[in-house]
Amino acid sequence: MRASLLLLVLGVVVVSAQRRLALPDPRSCANRVRHSTYRDARGVAHAYFFSWEHAPTRNLEVDWLDARNICRRHCMDAVSLETPQENEFIKQRIARGNVRYIWTSGRKCNFNGCDRPDLQPANVNGWFWSGSGAKIGPTTQRNTGDWSHTGGFGQAQPDNREAPQGNDESCLSILNNFYGDGMKWHDVACYHRKPFVCEDSDELLNFVGSRNPGIRL
Repeated sequence: MRASLLLLVLGVVVVSAQRRLALPDPRSCANRVRHSTYRDARGVAHAYFFSWEHAPTRNLEVDWLDARNICRRHCMDAVSLETPQENEFIKQRIARGNVRYIWTSGRKCNFNGCDRPDLQPANVNGWFWSGSGAKIGPTTQRNTGDWSHTGGFGQAQPDNREAPQGNDESCLSILNNFYGDGMKWHDVACYHRKPFVCEDSDELLNFVGSRNPGIRL
């Protein structure tokens, strides 16, 4: 994990109503369901879980933190789309399943510790992948991400349109042609319930492996 973003990741450990990130469960990690493995352009290979492809979770929709916690108990995390190729891989799977939307690990830094100058303004420079710690490029540079050109208010994403109702749109979802815009990234308030994609977490796999000698992960 990038040291400069450690603060960001730690900042989302404690959230409203004292909800916390889940710790991995060794048995669940060893028995995790892996629907596919993908090696990205950097040579990084990870296994993935698609909630709609697994019978017990086929119709399950949860909020952003619950999605992460389900993944984390299995030594995975919500998916981080760090390369255009990985993004396309996930979108192809969404299209194949005819899924309307999913959660990713994308998060806007809007909590304690996010007042650093390099993260301002938050809706431009504050986005990062909480599953890996990698920062997302400025949202004003449209070629560094896959943000939609439109949304509920007809404005380019991220638009934080629920903010006037007191709901900061601080979580990143992929919506499947929800606004006639194709399959694109949208900022969404984290309480919304959606299917999700899990991706192997090197950090959690190493953590569990180091404390459980002989475990097969």
